[in-house]
Amino acid sequence: MSATFPESLQPLRLTIIMPVFEDFAAASVVCQAVDDELARVENVQARVLMLDDGSPSGLRAWSSFTPERLLCIEVLRLRRNLGHQRAIAVGLCHLADQAASDAVLVMDADGEDRPADIPTLIAELRSTPNSMIFAERRKRMEGATFQLGYLAYRTLHRVLTGIPVRVGNFSLLPAQALPRLVCMSELWNHYAGAALRSRVPQRRIPLDRGSRVLGRSQMGGIIPLVMHGIAGIATFYDLVATRILVASVGTVVLLLAALVTVVGIRFGTSLAIPGWATYTAGTLLVLAIQVLTVAFSLVLSLISGRTGANFIPCREYGAFTGPVETLAGRAAGANPSAP
Repeated sequence: MSATFPESLQPLRLTIIMPVFEDFAAASVVCQAVDDELARVENVQARVLMLDDGSPSGLRAWSSFTPERLLCIEVLRLRRNLGHQRAIAVGLCHLADQAASDAVLVMDADGEDRPADIPTLIAELRSTPNSMIFAERRKRMEGATFQLGYLAYRTLHRVLTGIPVRVGNFSLLPAQALPRLVCMSELWNHYAGAALRSRVPQRRIPLDRGSRVLGRSQMGGIIPLVMHGIAGIATFYDLVATRILVASVGTVVLLLAALVTVVGIRFGTSLAIPGWATYTAGTLLVLAIQVLTVAFSLVLSLISGRTGANFIPCREYGAFTGPVETLAGRAAGANPSAP
């Protein structure tokens, strides 16, 4: 799988994957927009692989059209609903086994990842072919409640991991990054977190987030969003646990120092109020024991995580995949860059 894309020698074989759950009406609009935007890119042979995440209604809302520049539009059926992060993981594993692409573009199928930004991502990949290219969000279109929740998530993520969050699913990765990604257990829960942990070189391009083209998000509600945030933090579980362990040890040291101070005031001075020293010392001792319990539990969890067997996406994903259906395509040998 080559990672060099000289425009004058060979076209870029690009596969665009989109997780879809009960949102095929929006997906059809996005695919048409992608087809239009490819007119701005030279020497690209692109196809779309939608990942049907167990949609009960199937393809009833899909609006069929004939692509002008896309080679084909396909749907990989998943046998059950996995959530969009795991659907992306299955799609990447499927493409890794096919080994038929030079690069993979990951984007949502609702329009919030703007098709107009695809040429920018492709141009960046061609200039740095060994790097994963992520869209770094500048302006977002969500309401104030989501914005506050997202700010809280970013703050918590930075505190617990030390890593700032500015990227999501919208990204373009070279094919040689797939073998590393698909064997990472972190990919099963959070694509962007796994990409960061993979240590594949990354570049970020500041891009605005778009608006949904149709309907309402299937991920609406606070619970799915909180679960998604937890999955992002859990990707760095060992780092989070280690940081909490260090903080716990520091807290115990401070509590013991305070306990020694209380005892010193009680027996070394006449400043203590009757009963104050006993109450304060008891409270500090109980807090120290509780913090030590948390620290001990974290140590056991870290040891268990290091020694236990992990879920490897490339080994297990086949149990969730069904057939691949072609929704639209063109005759072989057609020029994909023709207007």
